[in-house]
Amino acid sequence: MSSPAMPAAPLEWQIVGIGTFLSSDDEVGLALVRALSEEAAWTSSCALWEGADAATVTSSLLESGRPAVLVDAADMALAPGEYRFFLDRDASVLVKDSSVSTHGLGLAEGLQLARGLGFNQPVYIFAVQPFDLSPRQGLTPEMTALFPSLLAALKAACSQLS
Repeated sequence: MSSPAMPAAPLEWQIVGIGTFLSSDDEVGLALVRALSEEAAWTSSCALWEGADAATVTSSLLESGRPAVLVDAADMALAPGEYRFFLDRDASVLVKDSSVSTHGLGLAEGLQLARGLGFNQPVYIFAVQPFDLSPRQGLTPEMTALFPSLLAALKAACSQLS
């Protein structure tokens, strides 16, 4: 009797959790990728960029040279806990205008700068609408309840890329 096959991790893709541990649901990207990294099939693909600003995004993308899936909280005017998975080129205005950021320049600006400096790999964004971004540690109870389904959705989305 064989065990069910594990989904293959996209070996060439870097899966990056972005956020901060100091602003409630802004931690969701970090938490999802940390949980994903605990599975052997995904470990080598995962990275965390806590408190990533535009410079961190730019330099990290340029250094890796790999296609990336960026996992982050974003205010997209959706119901809290809903997520979207999209190419950065298809939604750069949405990310720039609506992205949650605990710093001056964020994800959209970092992507734009990396593109301007020659980064030409595909970048997907797995964005989750937060419930609360109050200054406190830990996900909200509502986000915690949705966490298993968000993790399954992230795995499914990333598995499509391999």
